[in-house]
Order: sequence, then structure tokens, then C-alpha cells
Amino acid sequence: MRLLILLIFSASAFPSLKADEFRDATQPFLKKYCISCHGEEKQKGDIVLHDINSLDAAFKKHRLLENIIDQVEHGDMPPDDGDVIPTDDERKKFIEVVSNINKRIKTGDVPQKAGRVTLRRLNRHEYHYTVRDLFGVNFNPSQDFPADGAGGEGFDNTADALFSSPALLEKYLAAAKKVIASVYANPGLKKRAIIKQPETPKDAEATAKEILSYHATLAYRRRVSKEDMAPLINAFKRDLKSGKSFDDSLRAPFTALLINPRFLFRAEQNQPGKTEWKLNDFEIATRLSYFLWSSMPDRELFRLADAGKLGDPKVLKAQTLRMIASPKSTALARHFAGQWIGFDKMVSVVDPDSRRFPNFNNDLRKAMYYESVEFFSHLLRKDQPLTDLIDSDYTFANATLARHYGLKEKVTGSEIKKVSLHNKQRGGIIGMGSVLTSTSLPLRTSPVLRGVWILDTLLGDPAPPPPPDAGELPADDTKADGLTFREQLDIHRKAPKCANCHNRIDPLGYSLENFDAIGRWREKDANGKPIDSSAALPGDIEFSSPAELKQLLMSAKNKFAANMTRKMLSYATGRGLEYYDEAVVTKIVAKLKKSGYSTQALVHEIVNSRPFLNRSSTQ
Repeated sequence: MRLLILLIFSASAFPSLKADEFRDATQPFLKKYCISCHGEEKQKGDIVLHDINSLDAAFKKHRLLENIIDQVEHGDMPPDDGDVIPTDDERKKFIEVVSNINKRIKTGDVPQKAGRVTLRRLNRHEYHYTVRDLFGVNFNPSQDFPADGAGGEGFDNTADALFSSPALLEKYLAAAKKVIASVYANPGLKKRAIIKQPETPKDAEATAKEILSYHATLAYRRRVSKEDMAPLINAFKRDLKSGKSFDDSLRAPFTALLINPRFLFRAEQNQPGKTEWKLNDFEIATRLSYFLWSSMPDRELFRLADAGKLGDPKVLKAQTLRMIASPKSTALARHFAGQWIGFDKMVSVVDPDSRRFPNFNNDLRKAMYYESVEFFSHLLRKDQPLTDLIDSDYTFANATLARHYGLKEKVTGSEIKKVSLHNKQRGGIIGMGSVLTSTSLPLRTSPVLRGVWILDTLLGDPAPPPPPDAGELPADDTKADGLTFREQLDIHRKAPKCANCHNRIDPLGYSLENFDAIGRWREKDANGKPIDSSAALPGDIEFSSPAELKQLLMSAKNKFAANMTRKMLSYATGRGLEYYDEAVVTKIVAKLKKSGYSTQALVHEIVNSRPFLNRSSTQ
């Protein structure tokens, strides 16, 4: 099953090659058959191969090598219409050499290290939750911040994508003033911030130092030094000397806390002279809390960090379980799963045509979004298997969503709650309205978008981008000149330059065609013609429904688990993954298989992994 199962090669078949041997074994093939279309002058499909001219370059491009193996193995590349076609023996020898690279990477037979995360600022969500937990404000002060870019495996908490700008710094100052003004306007929040009052005027400075030291420790997520405290105390003394009250003299240092780089950026200490070292307890606490909560450590984590106990695996596991059980772990569902699976698009990006789909309104939009949030949170807190994401006999719905899906089980009210499913076509994320709607166009479904989503999001096997001259399909499936949309797509995919990719993509999307562009089940298309959901993948693999598609995906559980592990490891560490991380992924997946693909086991393995607990001097 070429789409669903990775090629596996035995260790004895491919002995390790030295750097010069790899170059000599691959360059003739690449230069003869590949570089003319994927070199310096031309890069079809944005694929560049001329720079895979060393063992180190091959390690760094190992994900691309997997695709190359698949394409060469099955004769898709080089294309049959080329002037020169490799012999079977040439293909075999090339595949053997390249497969050896991937085997070495997965087994850890390459230089290993923890990796390095660059100085990372808080993204918008992290800023919001951190300010909430620090001062108790119940509004989002980051709403006006510029959007954060995505990097690494596609997450907006990736350090290398979190740029700063003068405009953002101005937003930080405005937000800080707004937060502190809100604190001072609320007696409860003000009392929470100003934790004590001086007994006499002479005690004012000492009391202020105690208050500011407490908040600075939390805000900076570590023990504070005299250097940290000096500007805060000086600001307090300046305002007190000018005649302001004790409370009002704390306004400026409180505001200063929220615009200090020690608050806005998550810094981890370097250790000169070392190539790799373990993070200190405060750094571990910070990584753990921003992984699971998208926010600062709470008092218990700080207490354990201060006592140096987070290096104990038992303590770390107990804290991870405690944090998973907290309502704040919903952040992992919203910001990890939301970005990985793509249901965060429901918040504002997805926009079905209101005339074609008048039933789609804000209530339904919210219900679809929170179905996905609650589903993932349930997996996490109840320790359900990861494979429930592929197929499950339950979902989460309110009355609005239950009516939309036509569920048999009676659901009342606006609250999202767990409901049983009696229809095998639903269940798992491919049956969720959030996914089905976000992989459609405003006026119609898109088998191509849905197929690409399955390959990339679920299996980690992204399809290359279409060629510039691939042409476009109609945006409206009711204007088809007597043809069904599928018939139009079949004509499009017969073009030689389109066929290879569409043969992999379209069948996956065809099997979901009974779901319309907003996730309702249908038997006929927009033109009143019966839905044809039959599909066939290369290798004579036939299926014709979401239920049968899910059976195929369940046969690739390890591939799915490996992709999810990569995504979560990237999100947890805040960096894109490198070739040396693949051995970590392989070990985690082996343990997941033994655990029955436990969701909590995945979190625990990541938290205890080398990349999470350690830091290298270089990336």
C-alpha cells in the first residue's frame, strides 16, 4: 500500500556508506535523470535535488528522500516521457543507496544531539494566557497584535518564525498599560497584585521589593537577581518620592514587568564549553507549561523547580498528569491540534457561500470548532488511543450540530457533550464538520483538498504543489456543462503532468464525496446527480466510503502515529525537526504501539525525550 505504508528495508541489505561513497553512488543517477528538472535552473514542483551532493545534505533532506524512493520505485520519476529512462538495475541500485540513508536516520546511526531552540518570544496566545495567569485579567490584551507566522511543522510557536517589530513593541506597551489599568480598576485583582501593605512609611521600599520580587519571579519564570530588580525598585522609588501613594507607585514597575524582554521572551541559558546539557528545573517547568497550557508555570511547578525536583522522572510524570487534568490543557487541543488538524480555520478563515449554504451560521461554526476541541481534550484527559482520531464510535455535539449531522441520539441544549455514533461513516476527525468544511471551497467540496489533507495531515506524506500551468477547476460545481464535478476532475487528472499526483490524491477525496461542503451527508450532488464515491488507489486498492477509507488508514497506524509524534515533538520544543530527531520518533512510536497508542503515553514520552529535556550548543 504505497500511500499508507512506508517502504521497509532490512538492515543487512544496505551496509552503511561513507560520505564519498554516497556521493559517487548517487550523483551519476541524479545528474543523468533528475537535475535537468530539479536543479539550479529549474525546480519542477519546487523540488531541488542538485544540492544533495553529500552525506550531510542527504541527512538534512531525509523527508524528501522518502518521496524520491517512492517515486523511483514505482516508476513515476523520472517520467516515461523523458528522453532517457533508467534501467531497472539503475533504479534498484539508486534506491538501495538512498534507502540506506533513511534507515540510518530512523535507527539513530547518525550523529545525535538534542537540538537548539533560538530565543523565543511569546506568541499571541501565550501572551494572553500568561497575562491571565499572572494578574488574573479576564480579557484578551493580545487581540490587536499582528498575526504570528508559522514555522517548523506548521505551528505559530516555532521560535524561528516569531519575529519582532517596532509596531509589535508599541502594541506590547499599550497592552501592558491596559492590563495594569484593569488590575487597578478591580479591587479583587488589585489585592491579588499588591499582596501586602507596608506597616510604616519606612517599610515601603522593603514591602515593594517583596511584592515585585514575587511577581518578577513568576513573570521571568526563574529566580530573580539584583540586576533584574534594580529598575523595578528604582521606578517605585521615583514615583513614591514624587508624592504618589504606595499603591500608585507600583503601577510603573508592574507595567515594566510586562514589557521586559525577560517576560516577553523565553530564554534558556547557554553553557559555554559544552556541546549539550540538561535544562535547569525552571527551564523544564517553562517548557512543560507552555507545551501543555500555552502559559507560564503555576505556583506548584515553580515550587518544585525551586526545590530542584523536576529532574526526577516520577515527579515530572506526576506533574504532567496533573497538568493534563487541568482545564488549562484545553490549550493543547486548541493550539496544537487546531493547527495540526486544521480546525482552527473555523474561527475566522472558513467562509462557505451564504446563499448556497444558508444553514451555515455562527452557531454552527462554533459547534464544529468546539466539537474538535472537546474531542481532542477527551483523548488527552481520558487517555484514549490516538487511533480514535482516525475512527471512533463517539463525538461531541450540541443540539445544533446533532441536527446538522442527522444524529439518531437525541441531543438538547447548546452545551457540547459526548454522544454515541451509530453510523460508521462518522467518527474520527474525517467525519467532523470542521475538517470537512475547512477542506472545501465556498461553493463546493474539493476532493483534491481533502485528499491532500489526508496525505499531509494524517500520514505526513505531503503531495508536491501543482505545476504553474496545471489549470484550474471551476469554483462552482453547478456550472459543469452537463458533467458532474467528478467527471470534470477526471478529465483534468488525465493530463500527463497531473496524473501522477492526482492518482494518489483524488481517490482519498472521492471517498468523502457523500459529505457536502459543510459536512452534511448527501446522496446527490448540487445538480441532483447521484454521488459517486468509488475510489481506487494504485495497487488495485478499492474503497467507496468514509468507513472504508478509515479501515485503510487504520492499517497504517504506525505511520499516523509517527506523523503525530513529529508534530507534537515540534510543537513541544518550538522548533522544526531535524534528521537526528527521527530516531527519537522511531523509539516513541515503538513504545506507543506497546501501550495501545495511548495519548498520554505520547505526551509522557515527549516530555521525557532528549530534545525536550536537553539543549545543544548548535542546531
